[in-house]
Amino acid sequence: MIQNIEPHEFHNDWSPRRPSGDDIVFGYDRRNAILRSDQTFFRWKDLGSAHEYVYLFSIDDTAFFLTEIPVMDQAISLNINFTRTYEPRWLGYACAVGWHLYSWMRINRYCGACGHQMMMDGKERALRCPHCGNLIYPRINPAVIVGILNPDNQLLITQYAIRHGEYRHDALVAGYCEIGEDIEDCVRREVREETGLSVGNLRYYKSQPWPFSESLLFGFFCDQEGGELIKLDRRELKSAVWKNPDDSFDVPGNASLTAEMIQMFRDGKVKFGG
Repeated sequence: MIQNIEPHEFHNDWSPRRPSGDDIVFGYDRRNAILRSDQTFFRWKDLGSAHEYVYLFSIDDTAFFLTEIPVMDQAISLNINFTRTYEPRWLGYACAVGWHLYSWMRINRYCGACGHQMMMDGKERALRCPHCGNLIYPRINPAVIVGILNPDNQLLITQYAIRHGEYRHDALVAGYCEIGEDIEDCVRREVREETGLSVGNLRYYKSQPWPFSESLLFGFFCDQEGGELIKLDRRELKSAVWKNPDDSFDVPGNASLTAEMIQMFRDGKVKFGG
């Protein structure tokens, strides 16, 4: 998955410092990242001290910073989705997480309580209003990815409705956790709402930070209970079909939790009743 960057170590503790030398600098324009024309990232030595920099995090001994990169001949703009397959992976992941933080800062420039301009807090990764003290932490949306198995040991594969953005490949049932809802109830509700099915025997698989939707994903496998037919919520899903492990699948790359869970099924590592 995209966050698996071993042997590199991701350091997200709040230990800001000033940029220097080969430290990497990210610039973004809404959902686009600004790179050098050769699709490498800018470094502090390329831009110099004329800019204002915000510390983001470090990987190994390399620090990453955010700034506004000016329009220049040697710069290109790419949709942030390019980071899903960028090599080396650790730099692609850094750029995606950097975009997550940039997006949080961009939409919280002003205090929602009193309207004053927000500032980076000096003690932790947060935005603080210097007027009223309002504190805003990075947005992290809890969501579930659900692999549903039926008694014939088939996996339910979905495709999202067009309203759900650019992704047009195979997927699993997914959705965000609601206020006052635990993550297991979220699994049952999302499956019922999107497919009309009832499920049980929930097995937690693993989690994934997913910067592209500012989410923390919780992966579950579960079993179909009862004999209901699929009833699609057409607002959420374009299609939902049962597939066997040896059927064809349209899953690009291995960056996502969805891709890994589908591969686990194809490899025979998860089964109905397991």
